[in-house]
Amino acid sequence: MTKPRKELWGGVIEFGDLEPGKYTATAEAWNAGENILEGSGSTEITVRAGETTDCNIAMILEGQTAYYSKYMILTDYSNIKKLYNYTTMQEIYIEGLTLGEAPYNPVEDREGKIYYIRDDTLHRNDEPLLSQIDASNLIKNPLYYDSTTDSLWLASFGSDKSSVNFSVFENPSAATSKPDPYKISYDGSYSNITSCQAFAVKEDNIYIAYNNLNILLTKKNNSSNTEPNITLSSITPALSGEVTDMAVLEDGTVAVLVNEKSLNPANQFTLNDGCTVYSRGALVLLSSDLSKVEKVLGWTASPRTISATGEDTKNPVKEWTSITAYIPDYAERNSHFYGPMRIVAIRPKELVIADCGANFVLADYKEHRQGKMFTHNRLMTVNLRNFAIGCKKEFREDELKFQNLSISGNIEVSTSGDWSNKYVDEK
Repeated sequence: MTKPRKELWGGVIEFGDLEPGKYTATAEAWNAGENILEGSGSTEITVRAGETTDCNIAMILEGQTAYYSKYMILTDYSNIKKLYNYTTMQEIYIEGLTLGEAPYNPVEDREGKIYYIRDDTLHRNDEPLLSQIDASNLIKNPLYYDSTTDSLWLASFGSDKSSVNFSVFENPSAATSKPDPYKISYDGSYSNITSCQAFAVKEDNIYIAYNNLNILLTKKNNSSNTEPNITLSSITPALSGEVTDMAVLEDGTVAVLVNEKSLNPANQFTLNDGCTVYSRGALVLLSSDLSKVEKVLGWTASPRTISATGEDTKNPVKEWTSITAYIPDYAERNSHFYGPMRIVAIRPKELVIADCGANFVLADYKEHRQGKMFTHNRLMTVNLRNFAIGCKKEFREDELKFQNLSISGNIEVSTSGDWSNKYVDEK
């Protein structure tokens, strides 16, 4: 139902044939046009046999000053940036905006202005903000926007690669001219920083992900070497891989993406019989002081065996037997990650995550069906109220690929004869 905002309104929803017991009724009111959560509430209900139970749910209005993404900025594997409308999931174009093909993350401010690096210049929409950037020293994901303070951060390594330097632009969303950045330097030598994959900022707190799975918290004016620190390989469940992105949410929770895609032995790209293959990831939610792991979502902790099937009685040679896979079970594919890459939108009580990875099947020798690697490039949503994970959209490879995944190894048995263009279904 739809009524003007100025009116108080409600509705009656009936559920019949419920089993006796205790239930929680939750209601949410959404602005359908913007897909913004306007209010929510819940209450406990006890249902008794043969009785009708009434309940009222008081809705708590959501603060509409919270930052939320107006766009989703998606990056094809060749570093081509594409803008998508969150609601329609259609690619959109902004006149005069050319994001370029530099391998750096664009960010969006509270007014919907987009910041990106092209031709060694930092741009705000089509306006240059800072030129002659030394791109050789930029970290992997060098831009971050702190919506709380309306500040844009640009991160680069110092000349010794053990320090991280930040250029901070104040109030860029409101500025009509080029704001001059001020500088902050973090000396990471005592934390043994040899790599910095991502960082995030909220007010005085600076979070840095380094050396694959370590995260530290420092302050803008920090001069000590006693920062809180957490290693994600030491939590439960123990995570492996590397941090690919971070964000600080409205309530101060630190959201961290972990991605693991590899073959065992590590750093090899040839898939052999008996191999172990990884395509998994997680969203980790940490307390603002890094003292507590709030949630680990979407992680595949246990392996499964992917086996070849059937026998070819005319040609009994069987090249493939099985591989061990730390990959989501096919039935769990929409509640687990294949390899989260980027947080591409922050909405009220929801994150949208670019997820990329692969699933495998091995040959059916009886039916002459090939083994295959099935790649997945999709947008996953995480509801920050009930922590449910869902798939918002899966892209065809000719639409968009977040990574160009490939392996060597004859997972296909033959490309001719009765085997030609016949594959085992994904499972």
